[in-house]
Amino acid sequence: VTAALGYAFDSGFSLAGGITSVQSEILGDGADAFGLNAAYSADSYGVAVAYVSDDGGSGGDTSLWGLNGYYSFDLASISVGYETSETGGTDKSGYFIGLTFPEVGPGSVNIAAATTKLFADDATELLIYEASYTYPVNDSMTIQPGIFIEETASGSDDLTGIAVKTSFSF
Repeated sequence: VTAALGYAFDSGFSLAGGITSVQSEILGDGADAFGLNAAYSADSYGVAVAYVSDDGGSGGDTSLWGLNGYYSFDLASISVGYETSETGGTDKSGYFIGLTFPEVGPGSVNIAAATTKLFADDATELLIYEASYTYPVNDSMTIQPGIFIEETASGSDDLTGIAVKTSFSF
């Protein structure tokens, strides 16, 4: 069972929250979790903070925090985020940063880097890098080809991929 509720105020503030509980004959008593999110968005910037508490069923309690924001200026927009988790005394964290250049030819260029997951302080962080170009084909369709490189623990077998996203709006 899951329930969620959100509300956006006229001033740019928004609040959201949700709860979930998993019960099944196969899995037994599962995890119960709740999350809260507060955000503020203006014309050229925004910030959001989120908290999740997950009792993990028999896997132990986990608390997660996230802080995300963006700022747009004439040349580009920057997005950043930082996330942490704590489970049984083990702290982990991760981050991302992205840049969007909105006026490159008929479309926009996007570049980003992030950790592949949350890592403990003493662990080696693995990163993923991506680049894409978004352009409108017509009033109803946008295409976004992109490439990514994901570091792997072996170091010599990094993953590389190509993707194309097509969005339709009618």
